[in-house]
Amino acid sequence: MSHAVGISGSPRRGGNSESLLRAALDGAREAGAEVELVRLNDLTYVGCQNCEACIAAGHCVRDDDLARVLEALRAADVWLLASPIYFCAVSGQLKTFFDRCWCFIHGPNKLDGPRAGALILTYEAARSAYYHQVAQHLTAYFNWFGDFAPVEILDEPSLGPADAASKRPDLLAKAADLGRRLVAALARRSAASGHEP
Repeated sequence: MSHAVGISGSPRRGGNSESLLRAALDGAREAGAEVELVRLNDLTYVGCQNCEACIAAGHCVRDDDLARVLEALRAADVWLLASPIYFCAVSGQLKTFFDRCWCFIHGPNKLDGPRAGALILTYEAARSAYYHQVAQHLTAYFNWFGDFAPVEILDEPSLGPADAASKRPDLLAKAADLGRRLVAALARRSAASGHEP
């Protein structure tokens, strides 16, 4: 059975990016995955300290609230990250978390087996090619961590009020379909490679 972990980078509980993330996790659950939601804003953690101790240890050695999350991601085969756009980038919560994923890039520390991932972005402005590039830039690093395919982007504009996405059945359905697709694609890849999810 697949295990999907959703990482919410929004400080708003139930805000737009988190609403779409929850819908994506619902879709993953419907497709047969175990799911877990992590709200970064509820945790206390620091960014990567560039100590490079993870190279020898095989994991990040920082002992804070993110340690458990990183281990959950090591065990998960579907990663769903979500963030609002703040000052033309992902939230500080998500960027600080993502920097800590540096521990996954070193040879023997890389994640084992096929995986799938997605980044969900929401913002108030009209659709922006630049914001899509922000997402592309970040998701390009997924394959530094392991064998991620597919890696998808769901970027949704024109979501001003914090509850706008929760009132859009079309967007919730789109996010749920994303979750289902990732789990289904992963199941096909795992079956083809003989790797049990």
